[in-house]
Amino acid sequence: MKRLQKILVATALLFATSAFATAGGPEKVAPLVKAAFEKNFNGAVNVNWEKAEGYYFAFFRLNEKEVTVAYNENGELLGTSQVIATAQLPLNVSLSLADKYADYTLAKTVTELTYQGQTSYYVFAENNKQILKLKCSTSGDISVENKTKK
Repeated sequence: MKRLQKILVATALLFATSAFATAGGPEKVAPLVKAAFEKNFNGAVNVNWEKAEGYYFAFFRLNEKEVTVAYNENGELLGTSQVIATAQLPLNVSLSLADKYADYTLAKTVTELTYQGQTSYYVFAENNKQILKLKCSTSGDISVENKTKK
């Protein structure tokens, strides 16, 4: 499952930079997956599918938001991600970021990832020395996923 999480995070981060997967027709999607998707995300538009490493990823718009979801071959929803404004972060996360990264500039958007019932927020923070990719939990705990020197 760690591998799926990495794939989902990579897909979500790719999606956050507005790179959509190649449009895939319904014939590429297993019937169980398609039925589960239609039940879970009624009203989704501009749906594109991609299959990678035995998982199905749907990229779509729902309620004016860009969303990515992952399903396994049995049609089980494994995770979701969406891009939100930094201002939409939960209060615990906002307070922790303001406290621990006050001398950094935060990106205007954040990737919200829900996997195995846990929601995490991936935030890019930048100062004059480095760029950080931060993983924030809903409780406000923050870990550095990646550091890049300028």
